[in-house]
Formats: sequence, structure tokens, C-alpha cells
Amino acid sequence: MTTSPEAATSAPHRPNRRSVLTGAAWTLPAIAAAALAPVASASATTTLTFDRTSYTGSVCAPVTGASITVFTDGGAAAGSIVTVVASTGYRFESGATTFTGVSDSNGRVALPPIQVQAGGTTGTLTATTAGATAAAALTAPPSTTTQTAHRRVWTDTGADYPADSTDVAVPTGSHAVGTLVTLDPSGVLRRAASTISFGVTSAFAELEKNNYLTVTYVDASGMHRRMWTDTGVAYPSAKLDVAVPANSLALGTFVTLDPSGVLRRVTTTVASGVNSAFAELDRSNYLNLTYVDATGMHRRMWTDTGAAYAAGSADAAVPAGSIAVGTLVTLGPDSVLRKGANTITAGVTSAFAELDKNNYLTVTYVDATGMHRRMWTDTGSASPAGSVDATVPADSTAVGTLLTLGADGILRKGTDTVATGVTSAFAEVDKSNSTVVTWVDGAC
Repeated sequence: MTTSPEAATSAPHRPNRRSVLTGAAWTLPAIAAAALAPVASASATTTLTFDRTSYTGSVCAPVTGASITVFTDGGAAAGSIVTVVASTGYRFESGATTFTGVSDSNGRVALPPIQVQAGGTTGTLTATTAGATAAAALTAPPSTTTQTAHRRVWTDTGADYPADSTDVAVPTGSHAVGTLVTLDPSGVLRRAASTISFGVTSAFAELEKNNYLTVTYVDASGMHRRMWTDTGVAYPSAKLDVAVPANSLALGTFVTLDPSGVLRRVTTTVASGVNSAFAELDRSNYLNLTYVDATGMHRRMWTDTGAAYAAGSADAAVPAGSIAVGTLVTLGPDSVLRKGANTITAGVTSAFAELDKNNYLTVTYVDATGMHRRMWTDTGSASPAGSVDATVPADSTAVGTLLTLGADGILRKGTDTVATGVTSAFAEVDKSNSTVVTWVDGAC
């Protein structure tokens, strides 16, 4: 394995771990909002009004449905830029403490969910626009309970592999962000019960070709990558620390997307104006990065030494607003699931795709009829032998190959129940095509 620096989080059930979170919190990126001119004239009187004076949430139930309205001379003001800041102890679902939006025709700006980092805290939402400010209170009851994180494994034949079972107590509200890796509401990132770092706002972990665990995370100081061998031993020579903008999202090994829509591999800009991205390591430890911008879907690759791999470049026209849910795979606002520019199927509500040990592309998706798995070989040919269909609730979210998490908290592999009371789940296939799933459950 190459060891040079170059080589070396959401609602519990929706969206899946690497889809809508790739930019959904920034419905209008700050850099785009800055280009819009305020509508209020110098002589007009502008006011801001929250829809409530106080909002209450918990570490397991973020504040949802909050909004603020802009008025100019008593009338609703459309097109006004509004910036809202959450105080210490609270963050928007992206991990950022700041959100910028533009008022609609009713003067309203809808806020994304506001996550509670620690129960028992009182905070403030502060909104500003040209000529006006407003504030609202944030409260959360104390929480001293814990949940449990679990890791289970199935072989490539679907047989249970109990030798790899792990169970560990984690703080209430923790989310699974990788195999054995959880991020709690206070920003503590853990591998099983061991703390990796504090003050983390976003994290992503995956297994590479040797089953080494790679964890990429973002905190106030930038982006960091840490690694553990397949035996669980820390691998210090793989450490990497670089500066990236605050509140960037960790979307893959080395990959971050900042609030202005700039996608980076380490510190190098891959593209600007990106609204969604998905990254994964393949069987050769090549980094596959799929992203969506105003021009469509794009796939770029780097070798295990960090060299750009131009032969892996792919570009396809897809509808604006599509989200990357796997390598070459997007889910459009029209509910059409696509591989490149080709339609896989329509009526899809959730999807997850990944490359297996043979670089076969496996796509798991949910529609009104249930869960489905489709497969393509490394040459792009359809592999009907990989087709699987199973009946699951229509409100389920695809969280891994053959795995779905229902709004009822039931985690399923096909039609089989894996666990109940699940609040968060992460799954991937390892170097042997074994399915590895990590989930959090318990009273929340």
C-alpha cells in the first residue's frame, strides 16, 4: 500500500450517507447569494421576523420547520439575502453554524434542520439582512442516556460472519459515518469506543483495498485523514492535515466540498459550482469522484499514487438538481435514476451505489414496489445475475448494497430484519465482497 501523503453526516433515515448531504444544506451557496442585489432601497424600512420566538429540539430530534420572513415597509420582500447564525451548541445539518438563503416571493427563508450538539444548553439564532436583524431562542433538554453502535458482517455468499461482530456504547444522537466510526452531536469522532478527535463538524470513513480503515474529517483547523490497519492498529505514516474552508463537508477520502460549492481533493480544486458529490476508493485504491454541477455529471479519477487518471474521466448531461449517489450514478429531481446519461429506472425515492472487489458497480434503490439491486461489470455491461428485488416499506432509504433503513427504524438486508430501533446506519463491501454494516440503535 502506498504511504506517501498523496496516496495515503442528517435525519436518521433520510437521506443516505453520501447523497443529499453533499450540499443540500446550502440551497443557495453564499458565494451565489453575494451576487444578488438587496431589494430594499436606502429609504425603505426593513424588518426580519422569525416564525417563532423560541425553538426547542434535542440531540435526537433537530429543530425543523424554522423560517424567517423579510418585510420592507410592511410588505413581504422577495430576493433579500438573509444570513442566520446558530450559537455554540447548535449547528445546521451540514455541520455549519451559518446558513445563507434568499427570501422567496412571500419574503420567507426556510431554514435547514438545526442539530442540537449537547442537551441542556440555551442558545440563540441570529438573522441579519441589509438594514435589519432579528433573534430567536434555542433550547434543548439535557440528555444523559447512551445508545449502542453495532458492527455486523456477511460474507460474499450472504452467510453471517459473527467473528466480526462489535457492540459499543456511544452518546445519544451519534451517527454512523463509517465502519466502526461514529460522530456524536458534540463533535466527538470515535472509532468504536476510542476517541479520534474533538470539534469535528463532518466525517467520512471507508475501507480500502487492504481493509485498512481510512477516516477523513473536518474541524476548525481543516481536513484530516487518519488510518488504521486491518488489525485495528493506528497507521501514523498515513496522517494528512491540510487547510480547507471551515464547515466543508467530508465526502470521501481526501475529498471535501465547501459551502461555496468548491470541490477539493486535499487542497487542490477539482471543480467549482458543485452541488453534489460522491467519492470512493476502488479495488486498486484509485479514487473515483463523481460530482454534479450546472453542466451535468462528471467522473474524475486519481491513481493510488495521487496522479490524475485522465482515462477515467466521464461527463454526461443530467437534469439540474441531480444528486450523485454513486460512481457514475445520479438521482434526478424527476426521480429518475441514471448511470451516466442512461436511465436505470424511474420513480426512485432513494439510491446507493458502490464498486465491489471486481470493480463491478452495484446499485441498490427503493421505489414504490420495494428494494432493488442491479449490477454492471467493470466494462459497463449489465449483469442480470446481480438483479435482486425485495419487498420493503416504500419510505425506506437505501443505506448499502441490499440494505435499507425504514422510517419505522427497521434495518433490513433484503427482506430480512437486521435490527430494530435503528437511528443511523452505514454499510459498505470490503476487499472480500463481504458486506459490513455499522448502525446505531437504542432509545433516543
